[in-house]
Amino acid sequence: MRKSLFWVGLTLAILAITLFADLEVGHGTYLWLFTILNLLILYAARIGRVSWFYVFMAVFFFLGCWLKVAVHHILDYPYIEPAGNFGGTEEEWRNYYITASLIGLALITARLILGLLEVQAIKRQRWQMTAGRVTNSEWGLLIFLAAIFYALNNIFAFFVTGVDARLVLPFGLNAPLAFMALIGFAVIVSYYLARDVDARGQLGSKGVIAVLLVSAMASVSMASRAAIVMQSVPMLIAATYVQATMGSRAVSLRPFFLFGAFLLGVLVLVSVYRINVFSESTAEDTDLLISYAKQSAMLVIDRWIGAEAIMVAVSEPTRSMGLMMKLFQEDAASGTSAIYQVLSGSQYEFLEGLTFLTLPGYFGILGLSGSGFVIFTGTLLLTLAGIFYECVLRRALFGQAICVAIISAAIANAVTQMSFPRLFIPFIFQMTALVLILHYLSRKRFIRV
Repeated sequence: MRKSLFWVGLTLAILAITLFADLEVGHGTYLWLFTILNLLILYAARIGRVSWFYVFMAVFFFLGCWLKVAVHHILDYPYIEPAGNFGGTEEEWRNYYITASLIGLALITARLILGLLEVQAIKRQRWQMTAGRVTNSEWGLLIFLAAIFYALNNIFAFFVTGVDARLVLPFGLNAPLAFMALIGFAVIVSYYLARDVDARGQLGSKGVIAVLLVSAMASVSMASRAAIVMQSVPMLIAATYVQATMGSRAVSLRPFFLFGAFLLGVLVLVSVYRINVFSESTAEDTDLLISYAKQSAMLVIDRWIGAEAIMVAVSEPTRSMGLMMKLFQEDAASGTSAIYQVLSGSQYEFLEGLTFLTLPGYFGILGLSGSGFVIFTGTLLLTLAGIFYECVLRRALFGQAICVAIISAAIANAVTQMSFPRLFIPFIFQMTALVLILHYLSRKRFIRV
């Protein structure tokens, strides 16, 4: 009953937002068809076995390509990312809806293909735990180690948003440390949370606190207002899902209210930190504080990648297969002079010790091919590859939904926020290496399971 009310409420809210948006801009049929497509994308997440990769790809698409545009139509304020030559003409908006719809159709197609291929080999497994609940000392040790690791990350800037590394280690060791800061440590925490939820039959308060503390430290350490969301939300959602499938305890919303309190505190701390580091100012600057407060309040709308990248693509006269191939081959060392930075009209400049970029994601990279076939097929193959990788994860991680969910969310986020395609390969390599290490330690009983 509660689920049905949620979906009815969500549908009515989306239709109401579309109505207000259309009254403002008058995009008519194209906007309404795009809205219906987004509803179908969200509904498709309920088909068959849960695919966490599809869920997060669908949600990121909805937030970045539909919700952002609809709210901007209604409130009519500037997009925070550059949109290239996009001038907002009727033809440009029509091309935007067509291009975005091709991406959305590819997502739905991939989900339907998965539904047809759901055979015994990829169905959900259950991992029979033997070690019992995670003890207070284990949670305490994880939190202590996270505090040390993220303190070191903040000092040496292995991964701090916009800040170049202050310590460059030999043999490329900065890369795995940056990976651990971004998502690796959270994956380890999810491993223990999975065991605890399975043993208790519910999402325990100590597990929730541990997840929120670690992700809060990660956010502050990395000067990232998004880190606490991208680390803790997938774990909390998946843990709630696992508890619901067990049916032994009623699902509670208290972990998400607690998350809201943590999120508010993290937004304040990260904003103060970013003011000190990036603005050469202090928290006493009232105007700057108000500016950061407004940015933080609108993050739920403006933080997501998608809309501006598609705008850049549909309005770029040089879009072609050759241009897309150049994007695939481009070196990350290009920085602010990279192809997409120039095409989008990015205002970021080279700064000593700092690097800020506007992100094309797979939307902009495929969109700049100028081919509807490439956009659809590329998105379809990318989504199918992600779903297949998720199936491999399920086996390697003994079918644990919480671990699979956070990794799937991280990969979907990496694809959605892709800056240079070449960087995605080492990211997947490191994720696979971490999963194999956890698998090996579990099989050899070095990690209690």
